[in-house]
Amino acid sequence: MEEAIEAVLSTVDLQAVLERTGRLLNHRFGQTRVAIHRLFPDAPGRAQVALVSDPLHPGARLGEWFELSGSIAGEALASKQPVVVDPIDPDRPRFREETWLAGLGYGSLVSFPLLFEDQALGVLNIAHPPREGLLDCCFQVARQVAHLVAIALHNSLMVDEVQRLNRLLDRENRLLKDELRQIKRDARYVAESPAMQAVLERVRLVAPSQTTVLVRGETGTGKEGLARMVHDLSPRFNAPFVTVNLGALPDTLIESELFGHEKGAFTGAARRRPGKFEQAEGGTIFLDEVGDAPPSVQVRLLRVLQERELQRVGGTESLKVDVRVVAATNRDLEAMVAGGTFRQDLYYRLSVFPLQLPPLRDRREEIRALASYFLTREAALMHRKAPLVPEAAWGALASYPWPGNVRELENFVQRALILSPGPELRLPELPSPAAAADAAPRAEQPAGPPRRFDEEMRDLLSRALAASEGRIYGAQGAAALLGLKPSTLQGKLKKYGVAAP
Repeated sequence: MEEAIEAVLSTVDLQAVLERTGRLLNHRFGQTRVAIHRLFPDAPGRAQVALVSDPLHPGARLGEWFELSGSIAGEALASKQPVVVDPIDPDRPRFREETWLAGLGYGSLVSFPLLFEDQALGVLNIAHPPREGLLDCCFQVARQVAHLVAIALHNSLMVDEVQRLNRLLDRENRLLKDELRQIKRDARYVAESPAMQAVLERVRLVAPSQTTVLVRGETGTGKEGLARMVHDLSPRFNAPFVTVNLGALPDTLIESELFGHEKGAFTGAARRRPGKFEQAEGGTIFLDEVGDAPPSVQVRLLRVLQERELQRVGGTESLKVDVRVVAATNRDLEAMVAGGTFRQDLYYRLSVFPLQLPPLRDRREEIRALASYFLTREAALMHRKAPLVPEAAWGALASYPWPGNVRELENFVQRALILSPGPELRLPELPSPAAAADAAPRAEQPAGPPRRFDEEMRDLLSRALAASEGRIYGAQGAAALLGLKPSTLQGKLKKYGVAAP
């Protein structure tokens, strides 16, 4: 029996269990015909042929269905006991199998119900040639094998059910993720103005591609949210979305943060560390405030965009990366290129597909919808009902120019909700429209035709030195005013012949 237990119970693969059972019984009992029939809950009164091992008549067809009524298998299942026919009498058959089994040369038949905890799973039929003495030859051993087959069959069915449920769970999980992505996309942007609808249409066009995207707009217009929408609508939506704010990182840490470093690359580098590009493998990296990238980082970024490879700080090995780049800035990159503070080749690589976000003052028809969304969301976070907003408050919100754009509106609504414990929203005091309009960013108007480039550069450097009272270094120095490293500024002073006090 140890041989039978190992052969039948050492796997949960149903087909392997059935085939091993047939080989085992044929090996032990000689010219034995073994047939296993499975029951299915959705097919009452019928069974399906799952295995036929017949050394005398190979080539039996599997998967056939037969009616249990009038069969020895049906009798065994009804009584939940083995049923024996020994010898088979084709002239006076009890069951319909006897006649054709006798025609195949078999003289005895036994049918074992395959039961597990009183649940019928199928039947095991064994037929022997005449004059071998079925009861003396194999009945007790075959009965124990049938019990093992029932256990193995139950285990296999449970594995099949778990796999079916896992497939169902995976499908429902994908559907839920798609639904959540759609909800997030729908909630992220209110697009009631023609300008905003045009922006979102461009997002839908570019998202499925691998193209680098440059999002431009004033501070607070929602550039990161737009970058996330590009990612969510792309084939990379299941991969990481990694955000890096280049304006918030010290120059000495930007390269390590973006590209990683090797052990011992600098003081404190105790181990190898992958950078943000490696962390975003297969997904999207969002480079916020890309206009603040120092020259050394600009060179490395250009290599990543051109060759799709990078080197860690302190390393010599080139690593291939599969990352989509979405960058954002509120700075005038064209002026920076003209001034020599931003690489022209990098600018062209980044601005393959530009997206310009309009300021909130240019889409006032969305103020009410945005404020309603923020009010409902913040009230839910505070576990309270959103208060009513009087029409006078809507008028005040619509007339204010919002120099801080959507971010300023969001913060203002949150503050107003905190100050309004009652059923009606009370607005904090807003600056006068004229004062706020003065604070809003404006495009600089050109004052006459431009001069030669070197003359403009000397004038710019001289004004920076005058504004910083001759200081080059420090937070109030000329280098900080121009967004340059002190060493870079000194090189430009020397190049354009501007004397530092």
